[in-house]
Amino acid sequence: MWIAGENRRKDRGASLVLGLLLLVGLAGAPAAVNAQSVDAAQAAYDGGNYDEAVTILRDVLSNGKKNHEAHYLLGMALKRQGRLDEAHSEFLIAVDQQKKNHDARFELSLQEIRKGQFEEAEKSIREGLKRTKEKDARFFYADGQLAIAREDLQSAMVLFTRAQSIDPQNSLYVRGLGDVYEAQNVWGLAITNYRQALAMEPDSPDAAMIYYRIGQLHFKARQWNESYDGFRKATELDPTLKDAWYQQGYIQFVAERYPLVVEPIEQYVALDQTNAEAYFMLAESFNKTQRIKMAVPHYMKTVELDPGKVKAYLPMGDGLVAEGRYMDAVNAYREALMQNEGNAALHFSLGWVQTQPEVGQYDEGIDNLKKSIELDGTSEKPYIQLALVLFDQEKFADAIPYLEEAIRVNPTDQNPYAYYGRSFIKQGQYAQAVSAVKAVLEPALQAAADERERITLSNVYYNLGRELYVESREVERDQRQAIFAASLDMYRAKVAHDSTNYSAYLNMGITGLVANDGTVARDALLQSLNLRAEEGETDPTTILQPLKYLGTAYLILEDFANARTTFRRVLEIDPTDHEAYYRLGFDRVLNKDYAGAIGRLRKAVELKPDESSYHLLLAQAYTNSQQLAPAIRHYRECLRLDPNNGTAREQLNNVREIYEQLQGG
Repeated sequence: MWIAGENRRKDRGASLVLGLLLLVGLAGAPAAVNAQSVDAAQAAYDGGNYDEAVTILRDVLSNGKKNHEAHYLLGMALKRQGRLDEAHSEFLIAVDQQKKNHDARFELSLQEIRKGQFEEAEKSIREGLKRTKEKDARFFYADGQLAIAREDLQSAMVLFTRAQSIDPQNSLYVRGLGDVYEAQNVWGLAITNYRQALAMEPDSPDAAMIYYRIGQLHFKARQWNESYDGFRKATELDPTLKDAWYQQGYIQFVAERYPLVVEPIEQYVALDQTNAEAYFMLAESFNKTQRIKMAVPHYMKTVELDPGKVKAYLPMGDGLVAEGRYMDAVNAYREALMQNEGNAALHFSLGWVQTQPEVGQYDEGIDNLKKSIELDGTSEKPYIQLALVLFDQEKFADAIPYLEEAIRVNPTDQNPYAYYGRSFIKQGQYAQAVSAVKAVLEPALQAAADERERITLSNVYYNLGRELYVESREVERDQRQAIFAASLDMYRAKVAHDSTNYSAYLNMGITGLVANDGTVARDALLQSLNLRAEEGETDPTTILQPLKYLGTAYLILEDFANARTTFRRVLEIDPTDHEAYYRLGFDRVLNKDYAGAIGRLRKAVELKPDESSYHLLLAQAYTNSQQLAPAIRHYRECLRLDPNNGTAREQLNNVREIYEQLQGG
């Protein structure tokens, strides 16, 4: 109108008529563009592209002109995004601009109910009923929701029923009845109504939200599997329903099905990075499934969002330790202690990492370990760690009282017993190691709750027996017999409580061999073979090792007949066992059957030509059978493999001298 009036005051010449047409065209262009843009936004909205719809509509409305349809559609797009307060504002603008926009008024009333603005909601509903002459069922539905909010459930039931009578094919009003049943805590009927609504309109754009509500209702009814299924179907239809992802993860987390927590919570935190509890659940789920390193970033995000989440600091520190980030772990534990000074577990963890060589804060670490004991004396862990710090300082005697306290606090933990025995071993007190461990361990074995606990505790004897055997390599020769004796005593104590332990008898046999105690070795190895037979073992190769050791025990005892029988049995199982041929050859040498020895020893050399001892014994057999040329050849091969073998060198010189004399003669 302004453009036409303005032009009436201008010259009516032809050239200005053209200008008028151009101006009119320019004035009409934005209206056409806006209409097209709203249509494009509607298409984006219908396609579920709410971000795109919002962007288009914001642009349309940026000119400040009234457009109630655009405001309404923008409110709906924002509602779908969960931005409800912004949606409320858009619905309010749409109604202000056009009183007859019943769609906007209906949505406005629902938002006012949500915000607790009951008087405003009532006015909106009454205005809607008046303007539609009570023919728009939606306003009865809104009135029913207002009645629920005001806890007038009887009126709500009447209002939803009336809405349904006006528009019986609309599933919204069936859901409204479900809301009444929910308010009455009648979960079964509420679920039935929601499922009926879904059946009426399975392709509804609200289907995802309906499944979500079904999930909520089953959750309230404590029907966890059904609830999870509802939330899962909701996210299948609408992956942006972040709370449906969260609830799936939460249900699995509470049920301690930690592997099933990860995917839904990862989906949730991809949509919302502000929820500390979600990151904590994700971290805990990785931690509980032995993926502590993967948990660390999520623990860190947890405490970033909620510094007061003390539960996150301890496992976060543990994860940092697992990654070798000891100083970061120290900082994590310290941060936790600033908020929870009286937490014994945190003092222990901080003390533990501070007393690691990578950190080396020993004095402060020891103080924290002692503080942990002061706050809670029921854990053996700080006592053990204090002992280990002393072990690192080679103060083994000083560690003993701490280990005794650890045993007193928790007599079912095998670790302090093992360290206790080691504290004596490292002081060279081998016999005392046996007697001291027995003094504290035997009462615990007698009090064991069941056989499993008893066998676990008796493993202390087995492990210390092996430790003593290893220690024998580090001491002077004159101390070894004392170590072997202690090792054998440890194995005897083990089998006294666990007479079916194959490994204990096998190791006892090996220790007997190195101690040159053929009787102990023989008896233990026979028992190991009996156990294999009792187990019904069908693979003969599993008894090769104890058989060979048994044959050696027979040789020590000069029981040559049994030695031969045993090594022949070895060769029946494994015809390529060079050691068995060697042992049979050795037996023949001892019995001065040099011809018989040569055949077996040649086979041993053929199978293992790089073993100098085989060549030496074969050379000696040849020498004693007056076959000097091959004897010389094998002496030389022995020396090639072992140039420092004085026996071979001396015997080679003697044999070569005799051989040369014979050749010269």
